Amino acid sequence: MEKRILGTSDVSITPILMGTWQAGKKNWVGIEDADSIKAIRAAFEAGITTIDTAEVYGQGHSEKIVAEALADVREHVEYATKVFSNHLKYSQVIEACENSLKNLKTDYIDLYQIHWPSGAFNSEVVPIEETMRALTPNLHIQKIHI
Repeated sequence: MEKRILGTSDVSITPILMGTWQAGKKNWVGIEDADSIKAIRAAFEAGITTIDTAEVYGQGHSEKIVAEALADVREHVEYATKVFSNHLKYSQVIEACENSLKNLKTDYIDLYQIHWPSGAFNSEVVPIEETMRALTPNLHIQKIHI
């Protein structure tokens, strides 16, 4: 499958992603890890190399299943995982990212995203500048006045 550049980044992704919410098993019935691994692997073999997951999917279980399915082909896949709305303070983003790296058994995440905005699900409202400082440690974030 032909990959596309994501925005102005240097990350290439497939136009179809494999979602793995169900692999987390929380709030789902009849989901077996072996079946999730087979489905993820089948998607990869069909050319879908961008895998979407999140720290909140089964409290990291989905990320672990993704790693189990794709660790041997890590250099050929793109991991897109997410930090949840209750982990948007600077130190929480860093900790969540470190946990995701461990769960995914990798030393990098291709696309790390904010899953839900600050304040969602009754989470604490955190200024976006604080969250972005953790997500973009090499950039200087400034407030833009419109």
